[in-house]
Amino acid sequence: MIKLLFQKFGKINTSVLFLCILFSVLELVGHRHGETSIEDFPFFPAFFGFISCIVIFKLGVSLRAFLMKDEDYYDK
Repeated sequence: MIKLLFQKFGKINTSVLFLCILFSVLELVGHRHGETSIEDFPFFPAFFGFISCIVIFKLGVSLRAFLMKDEDYYDK
């Protein structure tokens, strides 16, 4: 099975997949010491990072629409 994964996804992608599985298992086994109570929920850092990435992306798209210059801006 591992050999099939190496052939299909490549060595780097398979290594990253195994690291994700390992960190997911460690997340469930280990005890988190968060500063607030919400940080103690399982997979909170991953969820927070995903939501933050989406917010930053949407903010960037909206800023681009607001700040973008015309194509012939330098020709004027």
